[in-house]
Amino acid sequence: MNLQVPVLPTLALLLVAAAAGQPPDADLSRAQQAYEKANALFEQKNLSGSLAALEEALSADPNHVPALTLKAKIAISVNRPDIAGECLKRAVAADPSSWYARFLFGYWYYLRSDWPRALSELGTARKLNPQYPRSPLYLGMVYERLGDSQKTLTYYEEALKLEEAAGTPDVYTLVAYSRGLQSLGRLDECAKVVNRALKLYPNHRDVYYELGQLLLKKGDPKGAAQAGEAALLLPIEDVTELQIRYLLARAYQADGDDQRASEQAAAIRAAKPQEGK
Repeated sequence: MNLQVPVLPTLALLLVAAAAGQPPDADLSRAQQAYEKANALFEQKNLSGSLAALEEALSADPNHVPALTLKAKIAISVNRPDIAGECLKRAVAADPSSWYARFLFGYWYYLRSDWPRALSELGTARKLNPQYPRSPLYLGMVYERLGDSQKTLTYYEEALKLEEAAGTPDVYTLVAYSRGLQSLGRLDECAKVVNRALKLYPNHRDVYYELGQLLLKKGDPKGAAQAGEAALLLPIEDVTELQIRYLLARAYQADGDDQRASEQAAAIRAAKPQEGK
C-alpha cells in the first residue's frame, strides 16, 4: 500500500526548536531542507539518494521526526525491520504527539504480528488524527487477525467513510471490507462492495480474486474460475499467484472439471518450493 509521508513546514519546526534541548535554528533549517530533498528523491524512487539526504538531515538534527519516519518507511520496504524499529522508537520518543510516527509504529508492529502494541499505536494515531483513514483500516486488519469480526467491520466502515469524504475509496479498503462482509456471510452486501471496486478498479488483481472467492461461496464455480483466470493475467498486487491457483483448483473441482483442477494442483506443487526464495 502507498503510505504518504507528511512534509512538515520549516516554520513549524523552527517554532518547536525554541524548546530547551533542541539544535540551533540553523541546524533545524538544514535538517528540514535535507529532509525535503530526501522526500523528493523518495518520490522519484531514488532510494539511495534519499537515504544519503536523510543521513544529512539526521546529522543536523538526530531527532528530526519526518526524517526518522521516512528512513523507517524505506527500511520497511527493503525488509530491514531492525532499522525501521529503531527509527520509529526514536521518532515517538522525540514527539509522542506525531500522529504519523505513531501510525507507522503501529504498522511496524502489525507487520511483526505484535497485535497488542499495534492496537495501542494505531489507536493513538487515530485519536491524534481522526481524519486519517489508514489508522482505522489497520485497526480493522488487526482485529481481523484476532478473529473479532464485528470490530473488524466497524473499523473498515470508518476507514471507508473517511476515504469517501475525501474523494475516492481506496481499492485495498474496499477489498478488506468485502472480505470482512464475506466472512460474516453477508454475501449480498459483499457483492455490492466488490461490484463497486470493479467499477473503480477494473484492472486490479485483488478485486478479481475477491470476486472469485465471493462467486465460489455463492455457488457459481464457473464464474469463480473466470474471475481467477482474469486475476492471473493482471499485475501482481497483495494476492499471490498461489492464492489464485488455490481458488482455481477449488472452483474447477466444484464445477466437476477434474482435468483443470488437476492442472492447478500441479501448478501449486511446482510453485511451492519457490515460496521461500
